[in-house]
Amino acid sequence: MLSGITLLCFASCYAITLGLEIARIWVRARSRAVVSLGFALVGIVTHTLYLIGEQQGVIQSGPISSWHQWCLMAAWVLMSLFVIAAFAQPGTSLGLFLLPMVLLLIGVAYLMDQVAPFGADTAAESWGVIHGTALLAGTVVVMLGFVTGVMYLIQSYRLKHKMLSTEGFKLPSLEWLETTNRRALVISTCLLAGGMFAGILLKISHNSFPWTDPVIWSSAILFLWLVAAMIFEVVYRPARRGQKVAYLTMANFVFLALVLGLILFGPSQHARNPESSGQEEVSSAKVVPLATDSRSVAR
Repeated sequence: MLSGITLLCFASCYAITLGLEIARIWVRARSRAVVSLGFALVGIVTHTLYLIGEQQGVIQSGPISSWHQWCLMAAWVLMSLFVIAAFAQPGTSLGLFLLPMVLLLIGVAYLMDQVAPFGADTAAESWGVIHGTALLAGTVVVMLGFVTGVMYLIQSYRLKHKMLSTEGFKLPSLEWLETTNRRALVISTCLLAGGMFAGILLKISHNSFPWTDPVIWSSAILFLWLVAAMIFEVVYRPARRGQKVAYLTMANFVFLALVLGLILFGPSQHARNPESSGQEEVSSAKVVPLATDSRSVAR
């Protein structure tokens, strides 16, 4: 890695930032906010250098060359949104909800470190770049919608039960959260639809895995759900306000998490490097005759 930077460097910065954000509930010193933002900025800088170091030598594979890098780029975007929110709304506790998502993505990236990268021919192709980038952006927006949906439900509960808001735990207004939820619902649907359309064109041109792959039908279900949710939100006026939008964005996150789980950890052949799988088959084929020969010698 570039200058010896490892994943642990920025992950620890983000974990310290989360700890300081939790401490906001009890510690209201101004120095805490400065230190928290400082660790966040240091984490983003080291995170950026890490991604640059990974990209060196794999430029031919396009801007997103593996699932490891895909997860880290999604985490980088979410962390950047946290820093922007820290300047735009310094008094709110957005970090309590955004930072766990960032650490979750980094944890998945760590698990995917040993997975073979994408095929260079598909990852660098135009439709491959559009497919990966659109799905990454759509995933980030879905996670942002999930976070704002959770915050909306908490804020609505506090106001309904006339609970006094503590100075260390402030959330944005219900109007801001509702607007953000609606925008996240529409934008994520458009981005994921564009990414899936690009993936279909990529599949037709390369035919690298069967149409019966679990990711194909699960992605189709996700797309139908997103379209149905968006139509429901547009046609049914009561769904445009209140907790219904929050529940829709949270359900979107659950569906997306299931699809990503199938892609990353399931039996799917989606986004697998055909060269690496071919090498595994060759190596396994070489092992079988050796075992047979050893048995015959034993006899």
